[in-house]
Amino acid sequence: MLILFDVIIFIYGVYTIYSSIQMKKTRKLSNWFIGNATTIRDAGGYIDYIFGRTLIMGGMAVLFGIVGFVNDYVKPVPDVMRVLLLLFLTVCIWFYVSINRAKRQFW
Repeated sequence: MLILFDVIIFIYGVYTIYSSIQMKKTRKLSNWFIGNATTIRDAGGYIDYIFGRTLIMGGMAVLFGIVGFVNDYVKPVPDVMRVLLLLFLTVCIWFYVSINRAKRQFW
């Protein structure tokens, strides 16, 4: 059961990184980051603002997925998982706050 959770978080991280890089290259907004919103005042500014933050969030999700898998199926590392869980939740909250700031600033 936990392998599903680890895989979903890992895939979320990989896709977030991929979408962020594609958005930066093409300068087109990805639905992954904006949902169904169609009007953004400064799309380029939003992309520049959110790009690095999404790489950090995606990287953290990839790391958490990998370490979670290792913890569950290779070798238990409970202390590492506790620290990583706290770090992952901190990054999630920081990313949520960043998205809200970006919406207020660029939408």
